[in-house]
Amino acid sequence: MTLLRLTQVKSAFGYPSHTSIYALIRKGLFPKQVSIGRRSVGWLETEVHAVLKARVAGLTDAEVANVVTILHARRPVCVADIVGEAK
Repeated sequence: MTLLRLTQVKSAFGYPSHTSIYALIRKGLFPKQVSIGRRSVGWLETEVHAVLKARVAGLTDAEVANVVTILHARRPVCVADIVGEAK
């Protein structure tokens, strides 16, 4: 599992500013960031690439929002799998 920092996310999508990313998050069109420290965040590379692929495939905003919802719903499952393996 790889986390991307904001500069990498902006580069992948070609956005010039962080405001663009956070606006998409508020609209539900981009995955939410993951806290990796007190003042640090990152994005799951798999989620960022899934949204990028959805955009390349020509999905509508509503369809992309559905993809993001599914990605967010899968997060607790991933954690449960990891915690279960550690026991």
